[in-house]
Amino acid sequence: MIFPELFSNQIREVEANPNATRSNKILFPLHSAIAEIVAQHTQYKVMSLPEKEYHFESIFGSKNVDIAVVDPETNELKAAIMFKAIRSEYNKNANNYYENMKGESSLFIDSGIPVYQIIFIPTEVRHKKSNGEKTFETPTQQSYNNYCNFANNHTPYWNGLKLGVFYFDVDYDYDYETFYSGKVVPGMEDTLTEGLINFMRGV
Repeated sequence: MIFPELFSNQIREVEANPNATRSNKILFPLHSAIAEIVAQHTQYKVMSLPEKEYHFESIFGSKNVDIAVVDPETNELKAAIMFKAIRSEYNKNANNYYENMKGESSLFIDSGIPVYQIIFIPTEVRHKKSNGEKTFETPTQQSYNNYCNFANNHTPYWNGLKLGVFYFDVDYDYDYETFYSGKVVPGMEDTLTEGLINFMRGV
């Protein structure tokens, strides 16, 4: 249950200090946990912050890779893992997250590099109304359908992309305790650990 606990810690930190989102340091524990699991399932080198970030460059563009699987002899990127965690204001940005995920993945796919795109989404997300009142919003059915349709109906071009959409139930009244939700995208693993292990089998 390491990832629910780490996500809980992140949400708790942001609730206490909203400015924490301005620094990528808030992602370090989750990146490190992902890298640790990946390292157990590969002989390649695994790179991520806070140690060192891998900068990928190709004729199609460049990108910093959240968790990079790299050939230690050639420094060639063998696989990319990109991670996003939603903490607030999801619905107004949901389509941008979805489209950016595909655009970002194309950079790796066009270079023949497998990529695992991971997104953590609470089933109830912090939301601030126009009058400043803080409340919650439920991720729209359309955003869920987008991921379901993509995961199960994509064209062969996207076979190099593994998608990991994980919904979490957050108890905002009880120290932000967090659990994997029963809401699962069909065809995806129930936990990120399972997803990482399956992804690395193809690297």
